[in-house]
Amino acid sequence: MDLLGKVIIKSTIEVKTGMRIGGSTGGLKIGGLDLNVITDPFGKPYIPGSSLKGKMRTLIERKEGVLYNKLDKDRKPYKHECEDDASYKECPVCKVWGILGGTNLTVPTLTRIIVCDTYLDESSITPEMQENLELKWTEVKFETAINRLTGTALHGSLRQVERIPAGARFKDLEVIFSIFEENDKDLLKKVFEAMELLEHDYLGGMGSRGYGRIAFKNIEVYWNKKDNYERGDVDLKPERKINNNFDTPSQIVTNFAKIKAKLM
Repeated sequence: MDLLGKVIIKSTIEVKTGMRIGGSTGGLKIGGLDLNVITDPFGKPYIPGSSLKGKMRTLIERKEGVLYNKLDKDRKPYKHECEDDASYKECPVCKVWGILGGTNLTVPTLTRIIVCDTYLDESSITPEMQENLELKWTEVKFETAINRLTGTALHGSLRQVERIPAGARFKDLEVIFSIFEENDKDLLKKVFEAMELLEHDYLGGMGSRGYGRIAFKNIEVYWNKKDNYERGDVDLKPERKINNNFDTPSQIVTNFAKIKAKLM
C-alpha cells in the first residue's frame, strides 16, 4: 500500500447554541462551578480533535448501519470494529476512522483521517458579549432536575454549568485525510457526510437539551500529491485548492464528483 497524497481540510467552527465539552474538575474556577469546560493552557476553551473525530465516527456508523460488535465489561455492545478482511474491505467506517490493535485482520488497517484540536478565535467573543458573560470566555447556566409529578425542582439538584456561548468561533480546524489507493478518493466523501450529519446533531454533552449545535464555515480543501512531499513543496497554495467555492459540508457532498475529479 503506497501513499498517493494527502487531502488537507481547513475550516472554521461556529457555535450555534451554548456548548459544553467537559474538562477536568481538578482546578475549580472561582464561583464553584459544578461542570466546567475543557480549556487550553491559557485558560481558553478549545475543541479536542478526539471529541470531533469520535462524534463524526458515531454519526457515520449510524448512517451506515454497522453492527456494534464490541462488548464492554458488562457484555453490552458499545462500538463497531470489523473482525475479518472481507468485512473490512467493504466498511467505510473502519477504513476511514481506523481500528485499534489486536484484530485478526491480515490486510493493512491504516487510519486515513487525522482530526486536530481547534482553538478559540478570541475576536469572536466581542466586548458586547463579554459584558453579559459570567467568565472571560464562557457563560454559566443554572440547571435543575424537575419532579415530573409536581413540576417543581428537586431538592439539591441545582447546578452550575459552564458553556461556550453561541456566536463563538473556533479557527483553523485541520482535518488530514491520507489517500493510499484509488478507492480512498471515494471514501473522502464520508468525511463531509459526517460533518453534514454533525451540523444536524450536537457536539459535546447535553445535546438533547439544546446544547452543542455547530456549523462548519469557510471550508477549504487542498490536495498535496506524494511528489509534492518529495520536493518539499507542500504549502496550501491557491492552485492546490480543489473545492472551488463550495464551502459548506452539504455543498461539498452535492458537488463531490467535481472535487474528486481534481484528485489527480
